[in-house]
This record gives sequence, structure tokens and C-alpha cells, in this order.
Amino acid sequence: MSAKSQAGLTAWELMSILGAHRGDHLAMLYRTFIDDSADERKQIVMVAGALMGTHKQWGAFSREWRRRLSKDRLKYFRSTEYRSLTGEFYRYRDPVRYPKPHGSEAARGLRDDLDLVIKKHDLLGVASVIPLAMFNEVVASEGLTYRFNPDPFSAAMQTVMRECAILARDTLLGDGNNRVAFVCDDGPDAKNQTAAYCDFKNKNTSIQETIGGIVHLDDKKWPPLQAADVVASIAREMATEYIDNQTPVQLKRLQGSFYRMYVWNRETLLQLARAQETL
Repeated sequence: MSAKSQAGLTAWELMSILGAHRGDHLAMLYRTFIDDSADERKQIVMVAGALMGTHKQWGAFSREWRRRLSKDRLKYFRSTEYRSLTGEFYRYRDPVRYPKPHGSEAARGLRDDLDLVIKKHDLLGVASVIPLAMFNEVVASEGLTYRFNPDPFSAAMQTVMRECAILARDTLLGDGNNRVAFVCDDGPDAKNQTAAYCDFKNKNTSIQETIGGIVHLDDKKWPPLQAADVVASIAREMATEYIDNQTPVQLKRLQGSFYRMYVWNRETLLQLARAQETL
């Protein structure tokens, strides 16, 4: 894998992402691991979730995450497999070792322990939630399909990228000189993620100095990507609950770890459309 093959990623950033040692100054290159989540039919919400941390934080976190998984002999964590007790979580269906309801209880115990690992290492979560019914209605009713053709997947991803870049520049330690590099799963959406990143960087000239690069890695092998999946899954659950009940939803997991959960509404989309028209 060469640095040139990654959109905007320097060799120095790639070395950090892959865990190479270059000294303490690497701590100020914040790495943001991003995952997307949606309901099964992708008809209710589109969500992008991210976790931010330094080189040092991610190293310590990954070691502890892997230790907890190995305790139950799991190789990786995925929220979809947890919810359905499939894949790595299929073992919890064993009627001898885990008679009902002990299998689901054991799986939940593992998930809760992994939540604690995220909180312990002070990682910061950011999520962007787009209600798809509202999104599609506004795009159609306002005639935006002719002047503005937004993609909910890209929109959610770009909102998270912007929040992470501003957080790195204005809030985290580093005298305003922090940079943030993005890491996404190397699955079927990798091409779309890279396109969203390039479009985001080209349009956000005011924060280009803060934006590092993007790289795609295997989520089965990278605990930070698995943790980003947790963030996206929590945001998805909260969003669907809110849409179903139309009442405020309280964060039940990872309290204190979410820096911001950005929920789109009609005015958000119209403002974005107007901004796009002026570019």
C-alpha cells in the first residue's frame, strides 16, 4: 500500500495509522475511524459515526479491546452480528453452553464491556443522523433534484468529517496545529467514501490545513473501526426510536463519550442546498 494510492494521505500519516513509532509528536495527529449504519432496508435513517483519538490512545485501546474479545474467543465485533447472534456471535446460540436466555445475556455482557473500553480511553464520538423520509421529501418538493443532487450517504459522512476537523482544530490540545486523518472500512462503500472525502476537502477550503488523508482498512482486523461501528449503531438506535415515538431520546450507552450527535432537519438541508448553489 503506497501513500500515493490514498487520496491526500502522506507517508507520515500512513505510518501513524498503521502503528509505526515516530515519537510522541504523533499524538497530535488525530485519527478518526468512521463507520456508517442504516436500518436494514435503508428506508428510515442514514447514519455516519466516528471516534477520534491520538496515536497513543488508539494503541492502548486496541490492545485492551482485543484482550476482551479473546476472553470470549471472538476475533472481532460487529453490531449487526451482535443484534442477530450471527457470525462471531453465533456461538452464543449454543443450547448446551448458553441455554436461553444466557446466550443473549453473555453477548450483551461482552458488548457492555467493550463500551467501557471506549469510555476508559477517553475517545470522542461524533455522529450524523439523516432521517431519510424528510431528506427525500425536501429534495423532491423543493425542486432540488434539478439544482442539487445530494446523496444521504455522502452527506452524513461529510458532516462527521467536518465536525471532527473543527474539533481537532479548535478544541483538542495542540495549539490549533492538530491534523485529523480519516480511516474507513475497506468494504463495498470504500469508493464512495473516498469520493465523499475528496468532495469534502475541495469544498471546505477554510479547514484544509487540518484535514489529513483517508485510508481504508479491514474492520475485522482493526479494533478502532469496530468501535466506530458501535458509535454508528448507537446513533442509529436512538434515531429510529425518536422517529418511531416522536419523543426525546436519552443516550443510554457511552454517556460522556459522545462529543456531538448532529441530527438533520428540513432547515439543515435547505441551508446546505443554498450553500452548494453558491460554490
